[in-house]
Amino acid sequence: MTNVVVARSFGLDYIYLDIIFLIIWILFLVKKKYWIPIAWGLLGWFVYLFTDYILWYLITQTRQYIGPLDPLIFFIWFCFSPGFVQFSYVILMFEKRNRHDLLFFTFLFYIGWIIVSVGSQLLPIDDTVIRVYRDMNVDNQRFNMTMMVFVNIIIAVFLYIKKRLRLEDVLYLFLVGTLVEFALELTLAVSGIRQEQGTWNLGLMILNSLIEFNLGIVLIYLLWVPIKIKRYQKYYLQLSYKDLKNIKTNFDIVAFICNSRSINEKHMKNYSRLYTIEDFLSDIMYYCQKYNKKPIKENLLSEINRYWE
Repeated sequence: MTNVVVARSFGLDYIYLDIIFLIIWILFLVKKKYWIPIAWGLLGWFVYLFTDYILWYLITQTRQYIGPLDPLIFFIWFCFSPGFVQFSYVILMFEKRNRHDLLFFTFLFYIGWIIVSVGSQLLPIDDTVIRVYRDMNVDNQRFNMTMMVFVNIIIAVFLYIKKRLRLEDVLYLFLVGTLVEFALELTLAVSGIRQEQGTWNLGLMILNSLIEFNLGIVLIYLLWVPIKIKRYQKYYLQLSYKDLKNIKTNFDIVAFICNSRSINEKHMKNYSRLYTIEDFLSDIMYYCQKYNKKPIKENLLSEINRYWE
């Protein structure tokens, strides 16, 4: 069997720069009031900590670490960085509020991690070497991960056949899963951190991007749907690529108002701080016309307007 070792070598200053990026990432999530993505980010941190530190490092010992920091302290950061950022990014991409947020957070995600990885190579802050690697041959990890991807594909196809997802939704889910892992692989590649037995490997980079996060992307989506239903009382179709150029605020809350003919006071207070009344009313008008809903009555419009007064 071919020996497959996924390895990284980087300086201690990589951690310093990454902490700065994490603070910036969290501040933007708080500013945009992305509370659900933040909660999922914390969940992702614990999932990664259990998998990387407890399962792989302590139990199976397929994860190895060499560095100056205490292993527990190292893995707290090592798991928080991808765990929190990746999971919070996935959920905000699931929420699909509008085109601006999708593009902004994707740009911040990619550029932020590239700056961290390249910056740690260029800036001589602390070049103490840390090396961490994982043997993918143990317990057939690569095969098991590939099988999990197929399980997610089968579930997605089933949801499509049952008309719970559109084809564009299925493609979007796996696009998000690929974007998440590709961001990590790209940043490690351009900075020279990623190694496979001492060398960078394009095939491994592509394979990781297609497999690593997509092994659970549909399952994460199914866990997120009940939260969406609880928040908006029922499940509304996601923002479509056809709506991207028109919706400027929040597709879900606009769909909720136009379908239920009511508003949620807590939601409205939050959105009145994030968006202009002109954009909000424009989105309501667009949704009603596009999805053949009756125009909003004057009394409801007046109630909406008062949150911007």
